[in-house]
Amino acid sequence: MAKRNTVTWCAVKRRICDPASPACRQCEKRVFRPKRESPSARGYGGTWRKIREEVLQGSGIPRHLWPEYDVDHNPPYNPEIEPDHRKYALVPRLRSEHSHKTATEDNKRDFKGRFMKKR
Repeated sequence: MAKRNTVTWCAVKRRICDPASPACRQCEKRVFRPKRESPSARGYGGTWRKIREEVLQGSGIPRHLWPEYDVDHNPPYNPEIEPDHRKYALVPRLRSEHSHKTATEDNKRDFKGRFMKKR
C-alpha cells in the first residue's frame, strides 16, 4: 500500500505545509495540548451527577432548564483536600456566570484541570 502524503495546517505560516518543515514543527509544539483527564478522573462521575440533580431540584429550577445551569462549589472543588462534594457549599449558577467566575477566581489549575501546586 502506498504511503499517504500527510500535510497539515500550519498556524505559524497560516497555510497548508509539510509537517517536516521547521516552522511546522515549531507550530506543533505551540498548538499541541495534552488531553484533559476524564470527568470521572477529576471527581465528576455518577455520584456528582446525582448530587447536581439534588441541588438543582432543591433550588426549584425546572428540569428542562438544567442544561443551562452549572453547580458551583464554594470554596472551589479540590479532590486532594476534600473529595466529598457534599461538604462544599453548592450553588446553582447559569453556565455563563459559572464560566466567568471560574475563569476569574479559580484559574489556578493546570492543563488537566488539576490544581497547581503553590510555591
